[in-house]
Amino acid sequence: MTLSPALRFLIAALSLLTGLSAVGTLGAAFLAAPHPPWTLVGFEVLTLLAAGFGLAVSRGRFSDGQGLAIACVAGTVLAASILGYLGATGQIGDWKLHTWLLARGLLAFALGLVAAWTVLRRTPGAGPLALRGAVYTGAAVTFGVLLTAFDGELSMSIKPGRAGLGGIVTLGALITTLGCVLYGMKTLLTPAKADDTVPKWMRLLGQWSLPITAGLLLLVTKGHLTTSLAGIADALRIALLSVLAMVLTGLLCAGVHIIVQAFDSCTTRDENPVMPTQGATSS
Repeated sequence: MTLSPALRFLIAALSLLTGLSAVGTLGAAFLAAPHPPWTLVGFEVLTLLAAGFGLAVSRGRFSDGQGLAIACVAGTVLAASILGYLGATGQIGDWKLHTWLLARGLLAFALGLVAAWTVLRRTPGAGPLALRGAVYTGAAVTFGVLLTAFDGELSMSIKPGRAGLGGIVTLGALITTLGCVLYGMKTLLTPAKADDTVPKWMRLLGQWSLPITAGLLLLVTKGHLTTSLAGIADALRIALLSVLAMVLTGLLCAGVHIIVQAFDSCTTRDENPVMPTQGATSS
């Protein structure tokens, strides 16, 4: 399936922005610092090459694997940016690279979304199915990161630095939790079918288990999920954390499985692809 003009333009724009950012970073590396961080320079050259491949995709190259090509560009940009950031110890001269790394991450994420859509558009229904899997997986990942990397502390700050990263993860956790609520409402309002693999009540339990458990935990701990409390309140906190861990494990497994199913439905080369089945994985 050929790329639409809109997708070609989007890929070209994102690749061009990536290339321009690499050129600007290389210029700063040689002009702003007394001694260029050569590790960063090397990875920026790699980023520039990846941007060139992205522009080639937008012009119709790699027609047999356009989604994979864009995914490789996105992965290269993300990996090179992180490794270059670490190689430069997070700054060029007096210029901190925190915001730069965040912008690069967003560019790579946008390219990754385009790569996914390039594949998912081949099969009707694959896109919404993959979105459902992404919501479940995202909920598990964001809550897991909050509990392990940020000691269960919710943050509303989006300024550069650790606090800003905590704010982004918190925002992701809230958005994906809202997604679980909406999917549960959709399940509740959709009439049950005789051939449903999973009963309606079981799907609701899976979709609303995170909002209910996380909501109770936030209510008990007032946003400090891993901070010890006094007496019976701490026992309740530990019990809710245990339930939350089981819920997140289930969501992660279900989300990854749904995403795999969505992409697997797009591997066919038939002229009339079949919509993914609405069985256990769609719940």
